[in-house]
Amino acid sequence: MATKKIRQSDIAEKLNITRTTVARAFSGENISAKTRERVLAAAKEMGYVHNGAAATLAMKKCKVVYAFIVGTIDEGYSDMIIKGMQDAVKLWSGYNFQIKVFVTDIKLRGNKCHEQIDQFYEVVGNERPDGVIFSALGQENMDLVTAYCRENEIPLMTLDAVSKNAELCHVGPDCYEFGEATAAYLASLIKRQGKILAISYDDGYEWSSLRMKGFFRWLRQNCPEIEVLNVEADNISRSTYKRILKEYLETFQPDAIYAPFKMDYIVQILQEMEQKRRYILISNGINADIEKYLYSGIIAGIISSCPYQLGAIIANNFFKYFFRSTEVVKNEIDIGFDIYIKESYRKAAQMRI
Repeated sequence: MATKKIRQSDIAEKLNITRTTVARAFSGENISAKTRERVLAAAKEMGYVHNGAAATLAMKKCKVVYAFIVGTIDEGYSDMIIKGMQDAVKLWSGYNFQIKVFVTDIKLRGNKCHEQIDQFYEVVGNERPDGVIFSALGQENMDLVTAYCRENEIPLMTLDAVSKNAELCHVGPDCYEFGEATAAYLASLIKRQGKILAISYDDGYEWSSLRMKGFFRWLRQNCPEIEVLNVEADNISRSTYKRILKEYLETFQPDAIYAPFKMDYIVQILQEMEQKRRYILISNGINADIEKYLYSGIIAGIISSCPYQLGAIIANNFFKYFFRSTEVVKNEIDIGFDIYIKESYRKAAQMRI
């Protein structure tokens, strides 16, 4: 019967220290004599054979994680995820740790599952990553990526998607609850009465469809007195939004307007139409124009699934996986969501890394 090969990670787990500390014990650098003695004693007891040359190469090798994320219609969302990852990596600039980002763009056309998985195979086929972060557009893609990473012994963490793999770690909000929270916030702004015009769109991303299910179901169950008209847009463009608003502002006369994508288009069209009536508007997306409209009071609030925190948390957790193994957070990390008015959003922006 073959004997299990003892690794430095086994010693680290036994002593409840990091693998980096174990490596330092063998190199004799930046470690106390007491800790070094503990590590060497445990190594001897467990039958670990130290390969000094291999350890030196391992310490010099850069750990590179490939992050496959979705470029959503609200471009600020994916930009903030990437910014969060980049800032987290900067915090650990003294270590050999990198994240390379690859984006599947669904801004102009949804349902790009095949394009996403083709991109994945092309990238990992050229160079084997040390880890993978994946935001799946569908369950089939998630299953294929999971199988590939398992077969090739590549650690996998998933991000911000309905189809996920939490064997190691998944980071993201509950998108159904996010839709419910959006509905509850908007209902409170119109005092749980009146009319809401909702403009929905199928971008081919499971996350988005589940958000809208949560939105409509919460209103049906909790505020049946609110009349909701859902108009499905066939694309996201100014011309499409303008056509919908021209038709339904007059015939439906809503008190509030909700569109999960590009609320800045709604604001600009209302201004062009010189609407005298004031509508309650909230946004799920964040970009420079939406920030401007929030600060000016045109948009009442933003309810966001915290894309910056999504990127920063998963990057930080992958760093811990490689360099501080006892600190890595496993299974699911639910980051929740935030509701911003202009005062709280300004403070949150100042607190980002």
